[in-house]
Amino acid sequence: MKEFLPLLIGCVVGLVVLRVPRRARPIVVPLGCILGGATASAINGELAGPLWGLFVSFDAAMVWLGAAVAILLHRLMSAQAHTRRLR
Repeated sequence: MKEFLPLLIGCVVGLVVLRVPRRARPIVVPLGCILGGATASAINGELAGPLWGLFVSFDAAMVWLGAAVAILLHRLMSAQAHTRRLR
């Protein structure tokens, strides 16, 4: 259950990134993933141990995965809606 939180935060980051102008996305995505990973690690209580950097890195990668899936699903669903309107 603890690994569900970074994916959920990643979905939120991905949906926020879709609202950001394209020129700012290369800055917002890594920043959102690192902050989201640190937030997930803090909520899960993983920052107290000596391997906190490893936990934050893993959670940041999980946030990135969640963001990538959210962006991909949004693009697929909007492409399908566009195709249906053309028929």
